[in-house]
Amino acid sequence: MQRPDTRDPSALVPERAVPPILLTGATGFLGGHFLLHRIEWPGPVYAIVRGDTERQARARLYAHLAECAASYRRPLPRALLDERLHVLTGDIARPDCGLDADALARLRAAAPREVWHCAASLKFEDRHRREIFEHNVDGTRHMLELFRRLCPPGPAAAPAEFLYVSTAYTAGKAQGEIEEARHSADREYNNAYEESKHAAEHLVADFCEAHRLSYRILRPTVVMGPRASHHSGTTRFGVYGFAKEVHRLRETLAKLKHPLELLGAERATANLTPVDECVYDMLRLSALGFDDRRYFHLSNPEGVNMGELVAMIDRKTGADRLAFVTERSGDAGPLQELFDERTRFYAGYYGAEKRFLRSAPPQPQLDWDDVDRYLTSFVQELQQEEAGGVGFRPQLVFARDGAALKVFACGSPKQPPLFLANAYGMPAEFMWPLAQRLQRDFHVVTWECRWVPGAEDAFDPGDCGSLAHAQDLVDIQKSLGLASASVVGWSSGAQVSLRAMAAFPERVRAAVLLNPGVSIPPSDTVRTTRFETGIRTLFDKIAGSYRMAEKYCELIYGAAASDAGDSRMLSNILTSTDPYLLYMTSLPFRTPQSLFRYANMMRTLFAERPDAWTADVAQPVLVYVGDRDVVTHPDVGRALCDGLRRGELHRDAEGDHFAHYYDQRVADLVRRHLVPDQQNAA
Repeated sequence: MQRPDTRDPSALVPERAVPPILLTGATGFLGGHFLLHRIEWPGPVYAIVRGDTERQARARLYAHLAECAASYRRPLPRALLDERLHVLTGDIARPDCGLDADALARLRAAAPREVWHCAASLKFEDRHRREIFEHNVDGTRHMLELFRRLCPPGPAAAPAEFLYVSTAYTAGKAQGEIEEARHSADREYNNAYEESKHAAEHLVADFCEAHRLSYRILRPTVVMGPRASHHSGTTRFGVYGFAKEVHRLRETLAKLKHPLELLGAERATANLTPVDECVYDMLRLSALGFDDRRYFHLSNPEGVNMGELVAMIDRKTGADRLAFVTERSGDAGPLQELFDERTRFYAGYYGAEKRFLRSAPPQPQLDWDDVDRYLTSFVQELQQEEAGGVGFRPQLVFARDGAALKVFACGSPKQPPLFLANAYGMPAEFMWPLAQRLQRDFHVVTWECRWVPGAEDAFDPGDCGSLAHAQDLVDIQKSLGLASASVVGWSSGAQVSLRAMAAFPERVRAAVLLNPGVSIPPSDTVRTTRFETGIRTLFDKIAGSYRMAEKYCELIYGAAASDAGDSRMLSNILTSTDPYLLYMTSLPFRTPQSLFRYANMMRTLFAERPDAWTADVAQPVLVYVGDRDVVTHPDVGRALCDGLRRGELHRDAEGDHFAHYYDQRVADLVRRHLVPDQQNAA
């Protein structure tokens, strides 16, 4: 039975116009839901949004708000947004938040009385530490400086407020009752995200007190979708992030002979707060005043038991292979270690015995019926996403020998064609984020290579070199009626790109090679990573014998006694890949058939011509290497570039092997390098 809304944000809408506010993070989860409700108040809202133009920024924001509104089963309030919302293009990572003189003048004239700083980086890994602190701490510093310029201290009875939306988990590893107060600096954290938000809290307090400015720090707990609908409401973090990974891994987990063990505390809890309840708390504070308090927990009265939550996620996703334990039963195998690495962020909360004290009137308690409905709805969302894809046009193309190739395209066919050559054995999803970022300028085409990840076509270990995949690229071009195209090759897809440029020069005009994995062997000047060393050793064993492929699959899934050396090697290989892409990187290891094929494909790649056809390639090639790449050593890309006639090296000090998946800058680099080529070709 649907519980009636007892804390409907619309109940707080004032009858008269209210002073303007300035908002960041409106394209995020909580900021978007806050704006959706706050826009009903009769007063202007100024939102800082990233974008090339104000029109583009507004369109991006409206698209996000439409998704937020849909989670309440209501349309986007476009008329109110058009009337009351002022979009300013900017970026909090830059001084003055990237606002130009005109935008600053508009804000000064508006004189906002509340500045809501909701924008934050939700990344948490140490490898992203610099980016996390730049966004969450430096970005907050830029907002504080802007606040001081817009709202200097004065004699006004009601000073302007800086409202910093933090997280209740700035308490770090502290246990027990967590007070609504400033946390001491000498504490341990579960991850860099918590640490950055805690540092930002201290920055806000110290800055505002030093400059006689008023501030409030709001600390939501784990924010769920709206209680009004139990939809996710656009977020994929927190409980949703964990559930999504378990759902995507369910086929891999189903092969395990023993459950994966999550080590936690029996009384650990997760405090979950619905986003509409959280927004109600925020609006209530704004409407009724903040009294003399500085810190506010936006929390549920009690948390839900972590072990029971994990068990419910396990059941709802269909994995049925997770066990929440207080003590592990034995040595961790390769998949246990990989799952631990993949879920390291969540593991920090398996032992959390926290109770967040709250001075404001309590939210209605979120109970297990709510959790059940949230997870049921979310799994349905994930199933719909799997069935509907992400905006790509799929089709089958039959190659010269009748092999069926799964091809995906996005962008207008009227745009210049750009092919994305994926790494051997990896699903097309690895290319989707990059393709989406490039589809405005290109007709983007990618495909899943033959033999793996699919296993429908016959496989000949003696004929699985890169030329077969290069010919597939040409067969797809012919099928789509394309005379030529540019190509982006990632990892082992770089070898396919090079082979296509050398064998079919009229078909490929230019290329960008991203963290290339090619057949240049290790030497005194070309170092190798632990991952590549393990791959070469392991795949030499597997490629010669299908029985060896069966043996290693048995080791991975716990069906055979673990050999210490082999188990260590498998763990090294699997945990070297990005744990956040575990679902995709684990595909070639799921069955003996796919592992046998993958091993032969990779062994053949390593055995191909040492110069990787560089001497035969006359087209311009940009080679991107990430200094943080632990899969393919940057030395390989540098050596490759040295052998190209028209090679250009781009070194990214912050990039890793999967930068193309995460980082907008990689798409920008591809665009800068290839758009002039496309224009010249036209």
